[in-house]
Amino acid sequence: MIVMKFGGTSVQNREAIERVISIVSGRLREKPLVVVSALAKVTRLLVQIAEEAENRNVNAYRADLAALRDRHVGLCKEMLSGTNLEETLSKVSQICSDLDSFVEGVGQIGELSARSHARIISTGEILSSTIVAAAFNEKGISCNWADARRMIITDDNYLSAKPDLDVCQANIKRIIPASAKGVKVVLTQGFVSSTAAGASSVLGFEGSDYSAAIFGMALNADRVEIWTDVDGIRTADPRVVEKTARIDKASYEEAAVMAYLGARVLHPLTIGPARRRNIPIRVLNTMNPEGEGSTVAKDVDIPEGPKSVAFLTEIDYLEIAAPAQKSVSAMLCDIVPVLKANKLEISLMSTSVSKLSLTFECGQPGLQNAVSELSDRYDVTYFRDKSQISVVGKGLSACPGIMDAVRESGKCSMLSFGSSMMDLSAVVDRSNVKEIVNELHNRLF
Repeated sequence: MIVMKFGGTSVQNREAIERVISIVSGRLREKPLVVVSALAKVTRLLVQIAEEAENRNVNAYRADLAALRDRHVGLCKEMLSGTNLEETLSKVSQICSDLDSFVEGVGQIGELSARSHARIISTGEILSSTIVAAAFNEKGISCNWADARRMIITDDNYLSAKPDLDVCQANIKRIIPASAKGVKVVLTQGFVSSTAAGASSVLGFEGSDYSAAIFGMALNADRVEIWTDVDGIRTADPRVVEKTARIDKASYEEAAVMAYLGARVLHPLTIGPARRRNIPIRVLNTMNPEGEGSTVAKDVDIPEGPKSVAFLTEIDYLEIAAPAQKSVSAMLCDIVPVLKANKLEISLMSTSVSKLSLTFECGQPGLQNAVSELSDRYDVTYFRDKSQISVVGKGLSACPGIMDAVRESGKCSMLSFGSSMMDLSAVVDRSNVKEIVNELHNRLF
């Protein structure tokens, strides 16, 4: 069997959903489990609704809730008919009404906990999957809807929840085969999950890829297909660099590093579950289903050299220097507990005799507090105007001229090889990051 995940743009409207049904119908003999995201831009709207409720902006969140309902009801009416339409409209209406009531409650108290936030933003996948499952049945392809929240069980870090993979595997092995009896397709949701106590949680934004990999691992799938809106993994973001090339094959390690360092084709955590079972991941384009796409697999017969230029436009960058001579080891022993206490995840680190340079994904809430604590003992310079660019590829450290290519493409505040020697990253000024990415891509590819 195979797992097929379709992102928001792949299920954004009637035309897109009909394309998905056509693609899946060509793989029925492989017993597909279909995983879908919310309709395009719906999760963003739900985040907005949650924030409006927290701010008690009643007119705004009620208008947005009405627009959410209208979009999904309208899609039902476009795609469905008869009893199928009536039953699906009833389900969609109930989901929307439950959401309306919940948001009103948040709006009344003006307080948005992480648990409430997760409950609100997880609604998009429940709505989309309900409609897409009905659309399969409308087209004569028998389909059962399965609730991912009964299968993907996580801790209580509601907005970026960590799944218990052993529990998930047991649940999936029990529920999916039962749901597959008598039908051609089982359809479930990405991104959404629940805690052991039954509260809604989510796997972090863009977490549907991760969900698909967990399902693939549990079912020992022949492959996991990630259907998106680009022709496979590219040598750079095609929205920023004009002439990118398709990467035919990448190793699990390369793909994981690319995702972690800013390439947006796969969620960074997707690779782990697939690698557990040595399951290949195919990245394919819904708009070009006959395209070859890209394959992520075990590191066999995969050429060495640079594969991709990834970047993070917004990072937080710290330079920490000791006021008196102090070893880097002593500094690390002092600084790391502060970062850990403030729940900060370091992206990159570079050291010199008595100075540490650190980058962080932008927006981590504990950073300001950590800077205040560290400033009592060290000279801390906090930069908010930097970006991070990275070249990723197997055997990168042995490639002649790679460091010069990165250094000469733009003024670097920091230059660092990753611990696997599979990535070389630089911190640059945010104001010209796109020009630097294009220059570096042109030099390498």
